[in-house]
Amino acid sequence: MKFTPSHITAFRDASHDLNPLHLDADYARRSQFGKPVVYGMAAVLHGLGHWSEGRRFRLHSLRAIFRKPLFEGEEYSLLVMEEGADVTVKFRKGPVDYAVLTFEWATDGVAVSAPMTTETPFTPRKAAATIPFTAAHCLSYAMNADAVPELQQVFGIQADSFPAHQLSTLLWASYHVGMYLPGRQALFSEFQVEFSETNLPSAGIQIDLDASELDERFNRFVLNGRGPGIESLRIAAFQRPLPVDFPLATMPAFAGGYLPLQGKVVFISGATRGFGAAMARMCALAGARLAVHYRGDVAAALAMKGELEAIGAEVRVYPADLSDPEAVAAMAAAIGRDFSMLDLIVNNAAPPIRDLQFLEQDNAHLQQFVQQNLSITLETARHLLPLLNPGGQFLHISTKYLVTPVRGFAHYLTAKAAQEGLVQALSLESRDHAFVVARLPRILTDQTNLAFDFDPPLHPGEVARDAIVALLQSGADPHFRIVDLFE
Repeated sequence: MKFTPSHITAFRDASHDLNPLHLDADYARRSQFGKPVVYGMAAVLHGLGHWSEGRRFRLHSLRAIFRKPLFEGEEYSLLVMEEGADVTVKFRKGPVDYAVLTFEWATDGVAVSAPMTTETPFTPRKAAATIPFTAAHCLSYAMNADAVPELQQVFGIQADSFPAHQLSTLLWASYHVGMYLPGRQALFSEFQVEFSETNLPSAGIQIDLDASELDERFNRFVLNGRGPGIESLRIAAFQRPLPVDFPLATMPAFAGGYLPLQGKVVFISGATRGFGAAMARMCALAGARLAVHYRGDVAAALAMKGELEAIGAEVRVYPADLSDPEAVAAMAAAIGRDFSMLDLIVNNAAPPIRDLQFLEQDNAHLQQFVQQNLSITLETARHLLPLLNPGGQFLHISTKYLVTPVRGFAHYLTAKAAQEGLVQALSLESRDHAFVVARLPRILTDQTNLAFDFDPPLHPGEVARDAIVALLQSGADPHFRIVDLFE
């Protein structure tokens, strides 16, 4: 199965959950996931709809565990295991469980005809909270009755499938996590509920919540509650860290006012985020004139330009999809007009990297990822090497994981190995230039910015400085070197 935009829209409208991780592509791009994540409770509804096939039921208990994020447009298999009144539904890729739903159900006393309206006053929030609401309190909630029919149709849930207050409880859980606790930086982890046999007269619910507990080791909130029709419930959700940023003031300085790139023209791909942004700032501090590439975030590119110009750096910005030959050719022509020639090319841009085991991916996905990465290096080399001055350098950003591999990155290591092979081959043909592969340690970027991390990544500015210093050194082969910056 696949989650579609209709799933996301219907769930948003019915639940009032406006958390930007699910809806705002620009916001989600700055998260560790790189793109919007499907609502966890939307997977629960899909699992119930897939299993029920129109049957009428009442839930005794339900537990949902969200182990890995689900994404719109990606294919998942559904495994349904049923033994009597106990059901387990798993969303999987290969042998890996992404979400696991277990519940106990009954057909007695379903009473599903309760109206979808409530007399309890409820005004949904218009934006997710930036400060978690942790105090004990009583609340009322009502799902959007006008949007429920569309929700039921999209998720395959019949209008009289199960009690309205139970559906409302599931939607409330998503709303509360995404809009209150933790709020804007939420990532749903687990949900448990025990329903009583009481049939409520409407879809409106009331819940008494205890004060939440924060496990600071994992940045995870745990919340317990109860209410009419709900014997007990428990929610666990991570609080994701804010997007990382390392402005010039946080960059390490070159000792003694040293300017190792004074007057050099440097091109950096993917220069508005992550290590590319750190390289742009460090190159500016090193005295370089900068050709800064970005793909889509013009605001970030202009902000970078303004920041670097404030210290006297010369900066031009260039948009391009680096996998598009025509776009890269147009960018190269513009750079040629503005700077004539380059002294250093920093081949840094890369698509988002996800932790995916080999069996989570089919061959097409792995090949596509390798092709995306390789295309960036191919087009950058083909169109920008002609602009590189004799004696100029081509710096390719690689990873220490080619030396010390880690589980879950077969696609990434395959792509990086292919790129390194290409760069070494280029060094045999383009003898007027030097090619350097810099294998980086794990650094702190939006992609490595996790809710908890027992092995904290390094400051990207420190590593960028080391990369620049490495360019000034020589090796046995003047045309090709691999520099392990993690040692």
